Amino acid sequence: MKKTVVFLIIIITIFSCISFTGCKKKEDLTSYYLDLSYNEEEHKLYGKMSVDFFNDKEVVFKEIKFNTFGNAFRKDAKYFPVLPQYTAKAYPNGINYGEMSISNVTVDEKVVDFYIGGEDLNLLTVPLEEELFPNERVKIEMEFCLKLANVHARTGYNDKTVNLGNFYPVLAVYENAFLECNYYAIGDPFYSETANYTVSIKTPKEFVVASSGKLVKSKETNGIVENSYVLKNARDFALVLSKEFEVVTKKVGETEINYYYYDDNTPENELKTASLAIETFSNKFTNYPYESYSVCQTKFFEGGMEYPGLVYISDGLEEQSFNEVIVHETAHQWWYGLVGNNQIEYGFLDEGLAEYSVILFYEDNKEYGLKRETLVDICEQNYQTFCTVYDKLFGNVNTSMRNLKDYKSEYEYVNLSYVKPSIMFDRLRRDIGDKRFFSSLKGYCEENQYKIATPDDLIYAFSKSGVDVESYFRSFIDGKVIL
Repeated sequence: MKKTVVFLIIIITIFSCISFTGCKKKEDLTSYYLDLSYNEEEHKLYGKMSVDFFNDKEVVFKEIKFNTFGNAFRKDAKYFPVLPQYTAKAYPNGINYGEMSISNVTVDEKVVDFYIGGEDLNLLTVPLEEELFPNERVKIEMEFCLKLANVHARTGYNDKTVNLGNFYPVLAVYENAFLECNYYAIGDPFYSETANYTVSIKTPKEFVVASSGKLVKSKETNGIVENSYVLKNARDFALVLSKEFEVVTKKVGETEINYYYYDDNTPENELKTASLAIETFSNKFTNYPYESYSVCQTKFFEGGMEYPGLVYISDGLEEQSFNEVIVHETAHQWWYGLVGNNQIEYGFLDEGLAEYSVILFYEDNKEYGLKRETLVDICEQNYQTFCTVYDKLFGNVNTSMRNLKDYKSEYEYVNLSYVKPSIMFDRLRRDIGDKRFFSSLKGYCEENQYKIATPDDLIYAFSKSGVDVESYFRSFIDGKVIL
């Protein structure tokens, strides 16, 4: 997700002066089948979900667990999904609530007694009648209803769009246990493995639908349109609906780039930025993996939000910031989407690389008028200011290796997950040279694509350049480097 606070400062300043799973074969992937229907009057999304779960672990499962992020917006949630300073912006019509209900859960077509627990009623447990051994499959089906809150957030409705991110029960990642994802207001509290998606959604015909997947079929019946999408080997799936969307499209290689907007006088400029970002990062890291990419202008209280094949861009941004957020969220197609990581424990891994990728984009696309040296210098100034402020308040708290729940503020999270890693990558690049730096970065991407990466995987990829970089990375990540 793009926090606007850092690069807004940058723009104002400028213009005023490592692996848990192997690379999976297609037949070894879990598959989601989602049959959705949106009720505009009720602001509810009704869904039937079938999950063809493949056990790729060396573990015998007696139960399967899902994270239910839709419950984060309910009235009695332990973790309020929006920080206090953003409440008025996120809830312009006053705080209201949504929730997720689940029913009719079956395992291989047999009804089971599921239950919802976890720290914040965010973990669905589905018991298995028979043990599931490695390399075996089981079919889990359920129905759910997502009541949407009127909120400018990842999940919710507003007067322009319906944002459907993190809207379905998501299989929890298994690492000695199924990991529970609490919906912390700071950062992106999500963690998932790749799967195949087949998704259909019924909406009134007035709606235009933006999707993570490629449209493969569309039909209208009595004023209701059903669109069907396919997305292979992806970490997540998201949709945005709007009656006001207009669309401009461009083909980049084999990928169709779509920019959905409702209030933009220069949509071709934003489409160009998205297209250039796809081209730039495909050349630097590895080819963009999907057949479509959707950039969606929407109501969102932050700057932007990433999903595989689809990103949100807040309609409240100024033009320069709007384009910068497009670039940042596009970079997340590689850092988070293609190369996954535990965003709750290691948020700096994807955010730091996405932020530094923005600098790489402007360095390569000089027509935007932003120089690498200037951007890095401003990052260093901002980080030094942060260190001065936080050292006085809390002492040396500069480690990026921390759980989202341990951050005291968004300001701290932004500096330790976005700004400091950008400085770290740029200094390393200067020390080892462009050839080794970009070869290592590309190697990290290619070796960990479709997997879950850790900080150790990043260090290993750069160590293969022949340079001992472990102490360098550790000093930055663990907080010893103050600057």
